Amino acid sequence: MRRSCWVVFSLLFALGAAGNAIAAAKEKSKGGGDKPSAAPPGASLNACGCYQKGDGCVCTNKKAKCECPGECEPAGCDEKRNKEAEKEYNDAVKQAQDEDKKRADAEKKKIQDEKKKRQDEEAAFEKKRQDEEAAASGGDNAAAGGQEEAADEKTALKTKKSAKDGAKKK
Repeated sequence: MRRSCWVVFSLLFALGAAGNAIAAAKEKSKGGGDKPSAAPPGASLNACGCYQKGDGCVCTNKKAKCECPGECEPAGCDEKRNKEAEKEYNDAVKQAQDEDKKRADAEKKKIQDEKKKRQDEEAAFEKKRQDEEAAASGGDNAAAGGQEEAADEKTALKTKKSAKDGAKKK
């Protein structure tokens, strides 16, 4: 029994090896190797599977990829490459425009914030001055009151002017 198992396994192994050798020979005869069957012997193929013939190029593979720019490439590869380059250019331009817009918006916001801060400071100063004036009005110092009124008019004019400038800009 042991011997018959050994004979059977040996026979199967031999048939398997012979089958692989026959399949490899058929594939080689069909041109399934590295070179396509349409290429002449001794022709050197480039990356897309084509070879030079005189001034032109002969493509042996209809499903060749765009791997040989300028040399020899399948139809449509140049157009495809140009479309990709144009798309990259458009994307770069759009990104630059977006960055410029963001930068301009940030600058505009900064100016508005500074303007609001300045107006708040003026309002706080005005309130503080009015509080001091109210505290000082309790006294009998008439000369000081006249000077304060003149200062109040100047400040009021500046505040009105600032408010008009802000309204024009908006």
